[in-house]
This record gives sequence, structure tokens and C-alpha cells, in this order.
Amino acid sequence: MYFTHWIQLHLNAPESDNHLPTESHARWIFALLSRIDEQICADDMSLLRNLARASLGLLKVIKQRQKSVDGSTGMGETSCWLIVTIVADIWKQRDLWMDAETLLAA
Repeated sequence: MYFTHWIQLHLNAPESDNHLPTESHARWIFALLSRIDEQICADDMSLLRNLARASLGLLKVIKQRQKSVDGSTGMGETSCWLIVTIVADIWKQRDLWMDAETLLAA
């Protein structure tokens, strides 16, 4: 929940490095995701889906920064894809792939 919130704060002001998620944050996210059961309640699933969508938003910002050759040291493209893949495949939220396609097509 908190990582999603921090990513969203960064997405609201991507030109600032405030609340910039780093690779260290990604490692924490992976560690926490590894502790979640395969069967979870709907509220927890909603939180995971929000995390995946925030990661997709961050991925879009990362791609835009690569075009402008910004030297930020935030969470990488690979980490974002791993978060989306974990949520989409382990918890069977495959419709997130369509969200990814739509978001990144623009």
C-alpha cells in the first residue's frame, strides 16, 4: 500500500526526484510480494493490482525519461516489469497485460 502511494506521489510530479522509487525499494517490494499467500481476499488483490498499475505508470515515465536522456537513478524498467509480471501471473490478473498494452501504446 505504501509503495503504491509513494510511486503515485512521484508520478504526480515526475520532474522532481521527491518520492523517486529506487532499486532498493524494488527489492523490498519483491521481498514483501514473496510473503503473500496465493489465495488472498479481494481487498488485498485490489492493493496488488494498484501496485501493478502504479508500476506501469512508472514504466511509462521511465520510457519518457530515456527519450530525454535524463540521468535519474530510480527504479528500473526491469523491476517495473517484474512487479507487473508477478501480480499478473501468480495471482492470475492477466487483464493487467491489456492495461500494459494500452498504457504503453501511447
